[in-house]
Amino acid sequence: MTEINLDEKDFKILRWLDREGDIDVDEVSEELDISTSTVYYRLDKYRKQDILSGTVSKLDAQELGLDLTAITEIESAHGPGHEEVGDRLCDISGVQTVYYMLGEKSFKVIAHLRDHDHLQEYVDSVMATDGVERASTQVALKTFKDEERLLVNYDAEDLEELIVQP
Repeated sequence: MTEINLDEKDFKILRWLDREGDIDVDEVSEELDISTSTVYYRLDKYRKQDILSGTVSKLDAQELGLDLTAITEIESAHGPGHEEVGDRLCDISGVQTVYYMLGEKSFKVIAHLRDHDHLQEYVDSVMATDGVERASTQVALKTFKDEERLLVNYDAEDLEELIVQP
């Protein structure tokens, strides 16, 4: 892993991008009082360091008719072959997140689904996935937090620990 040195200006820009969900260089520059050329330079640096990719708008799953959130814990053999199992799980319709885990469960999968029929198709697909030994799926009744943005989840004190001091 490459060491990434971010200063206070970097975190101001990254927090703005994380909060707003899009890249508007002029708006970033104006709001943070940082020159547009600096913002362009920093955005290019973030992309080269794989900190930033693309532009993302957050879509609301329920407003799109994806009313069920399924959380599945999967047991499979640890070790060689887990990459292929993970890749196959990623290809299942409705799957948003796949984690490879330490411990008793090998994978945790989060999927957003239309209805009970779609849930059944999803469960059948998980169970038919080569390498899956056992799976247990729970359906969320209520979501209290589903925040994909990163830096908005931390308070200023924790973020300061990430800033490299000159």
